[in-house]
Amino acid sequence: MLRLAASFGRLAVLALTLVLLAGPVLAEPRFDDPPEHSADGGFTLHWEAPGAVVLERASGPDFDDARVIYEGGDTSSVISGLPDGEYRFRLRAADADQDDWSDRITVEVEHHSLARAFGFFAVGGAVFLVLIVVLLRGRPRG
Repeated sequence: MLRLAASFGRLAVLALTLVLLAGPVLAEPRFDDPPEHSADGGFTLHWEAPGAVVLERASGPDFDDARVIYEGGDTSSVISGLPDGEYRFRLRAADADQDDWSDRITVEVEHHSLARAFGFFAVGGAVFLVLIVVLLRGRPRG
């Protein structure tokens, strides 16, 4: 009887060791450090998930206009080409119920103003002209 108890004790210690070495198991997908703002209409969403996920995007808080933009086993997705506005994203395990969303985020897209873009263009043009003048004045004459 004592031998059986010792064997059971060793088996319990081995099982506990395996559980601890395996590390934590994620119960459901979660976004990993999501952006809150984008100035160019593009960003990358990263998440942690134990398996395949479904990612949806919507413009309203009630997700009435939600559509699936990614489904699969990757842990990130590049989003690009969005016009100004607020966009909501939600994530769930691919094998979860349709209404069992595990995480939601909102990202605001606000592009640089047209005046700022033309300002950068003007500065770039001025630097280009100065460079041409310097190159032409510095060439050997002869």
